[in-house]
Amino acid sequence: MKVRIVCYEDVDAWILGKFALRMQECLKELKVESDISKFPDTSADINHHIIYLGYDGQSRGIDTLMITHIDTIDKLNLLKKQMTIASAGICMSNETMSYLSRMGIDKKKLCYVNPAHDGVMRKRKIVIGLSCRVQVDGRKREYFLDKLSKTIDADYFKFKIMGDGWERQVNSLRKEGFEVDYFDHFNYSQYIELIPSLDYYLYMGMDEGQMGFIDAVAAGVKTIVTTQGYHLDASNAIIHPFTEYEELENIFLNIEKGQKKLVNSVASWNWLDYTRKHIELWNYLLDNRKNKSDFKDGINSLLIPSDKSVVLGRSFVIEKTIKLWITKYFHFFYPKTKKLKETYASKGLAGVVALFVNKILGGRI
Repeated sequence: MKVRIVCYEDVDAWILGKFALRMQECLKELKVESDISKFPDTSADINHHIIYLGYDGQSRGIDTLMITHIDTIDKLNLLKKQMTIASAGICMSNETMSYLSRMGIDKKKLCYVNPAHDGVMRKRKIVIGLSCRVQVDGRKREYFLDKLSKTIDADYFKFKIMGDGWERQVNSLRKEGFEVDYFDHFNYSQYIELIPSLDYYLYMGMDEGQMGFIDAVAAGVKTIVTTQGYHLDASNAIIHPFTEYEELENIFLNIEKGQKKLVNSVASWNWLDYTRKHIELWNYLLDNRKNKSDFKDGINSLLIPSDKSVVLGRSFVIEKTIKLWITKYFHFFYPKTKKLKETYASKGLAGVVALFVNKILGGRI
């Protein structure tokens, strides 16, 4: 297979160029002959256009179009015309694929491949904060942290602790791989910076309440605190209430579960699989033979028949068409409106009048 990636944007300019470069890197890794140019190649098996806007509507064998941002009536009409010639339109989402099908583009030519990320972003850890002194009688129940450190995932939590007496718990947390910022004495200037930096404020004691809780709530920080004392009098302030250790552990495990679910939602969206999905599609278009695929998007989305339960009524098409027309004229007038506002702000009404006079005399707004 020989692939020409037709990127109409300078590859070093912005996002579309990044798509072309990442795909080219992965095609080489997967031993597929390919190159990038601003022009199609009549000798290539596949001409993949990034994006559809630059495609001239000429057939060169198999042309696939990357589709995104169909937000005006002109773009939709252009795409409809292009798709009578192109072999396939590759959307970035299931929603857009379905939308374009409902707007009149042949579903048999539409599929989607979700975009990818570089895999370089570090997970942002959830910052848990505490601010109190450990008491010799154990009323702060600091030992909860020792137990918690062996249960929750250090990849997802970080602790900030202010107050003396927490050395044992800090060591326990660090031993289990947790990042801990420890301030072993109270400093007001540091304290008023620390509290707003938290994701959750934690208080484990059962001694009527803790002043840090009030400051945390005032700063808009979510709370994991005991249900007692004046905590209860602050309506809606306790986000995660608990009394016993088992309840606290479940709170943390549920927060961790939610964060893992969030991170994992795009864990498989990598450039190598992104490219593989295109290769599977191109192979199908070349030999008209369905290839087995483990991916939900890509070729499997191309072969999914139109949803018979969806009523392709005129009301849907009319509503969306009107919206596309509105967007078209919004895009047209917005820069001009913006310039008028900027002129009025800087030069007043006289400046606006001068702008219109210039337009009438042959200039441009």
